Amino acid sequence: MAVTSPASARPGPARARRSGPPNRHDHRRPPVRAGRPAAVPPHLWFAGRLLTVLTGRQPISCLAGRVRGPAYDRLWELVTSRADWQRRARGEAPYVHSCQVARQHDGALEVTAVVSLAHDAFRAIAFRLERGPAGGAADGAGGGVWRCTAVEAR
Repeated sequence: MAVTSPASARPGPARARRSGPPNRHDHRRPPVRAGRPAAVPPHLWFAGRLLTVLTGRQPISCLAGRVRGPAYDRLWELVTSRADWQRRARGEAPYVHSCQVARQHDGALEVTAVVSLAHDAFRAIAFRLERGPAGGAADGAGGGVWRCTAVEAR
């Protein structure tokens, strides 16, 4: 009969703790940039922000510096003429239902978004994004900041 000493019953050297599932053998990790989540694509960010402005949930000033002159004026007109959007979205949280992007030869993005104001009310937003000069706050995609240069809503 073999007698084991308490020293021999101890496990070997401490192993590094794993954070994955118990049977996981793939030790790769998704990329994390300085502890921040991945950046939201600019067309989705703008579609969501334009929707909150058009439904009266955010002031138009939340887009200051991100919307160029004529587009800012048009957005102001849309906000004042789309009071029905604000009434329809009063009870429910509006959301971007779908978003289509067309990349132009000059690098601009032309975007159409279908938005839901209520369970039975869908509307459309179309806008154009152009990348500004590098510098200032980057949007995570490299280069300059995206700015809205045209907007329309129906």
